[in-house]
Amino acid sequence: MSVEENNKALVRRFNEKVYNRGNMDVADELLAPNFVSRDTLTGEEASREDLKREIAEQAATSSDLHFSIEEQIAEGDKVVTRSIGSGTHDLAEYEGLAPSGVRITIENIDIYRVVEGKIVDERGVSDSSPWWRRRMEQ
Repeated sequence: MSVEENNKALVRRFNEKVYNRGNMDVADELLAPNFVSRDTLTGEEASREDLKREIAEQAATSSDLHFSIEEQIAEGDKVVTRSIGSGTHDLAEYEGLAPSGVRITIENIDIYRVVEGKIVDERGVSDSSPWWRRRMEQ
């Protein structure tokens, strides 16, 4: 397999094991200790521990949250991934909002950089407008 194919497989494994199954030990295995996640819209940065906490908090709000990778493109040490996250907000408060029972779908585009088999950084943007639009309708 090429370096690019290996890097895409690593990102797919991260998505499946960490986001979909909540296995934070795999996050420690696949994310470099100095990992940084950057939200391209807000400029906010998150460390490996911050990201793990955010993933766990998000998962705790939904009984059926799932992320599926729709597209991946890799070149050199970068992997661009478009994914769709979908779940029902039915378990716990999220960002100050009480559970609503509403199913929300959010599209994400992330650029991961992989060095020596570890994800060292991620830059991403999410379209969370469906979340806020649904909340405004209630």
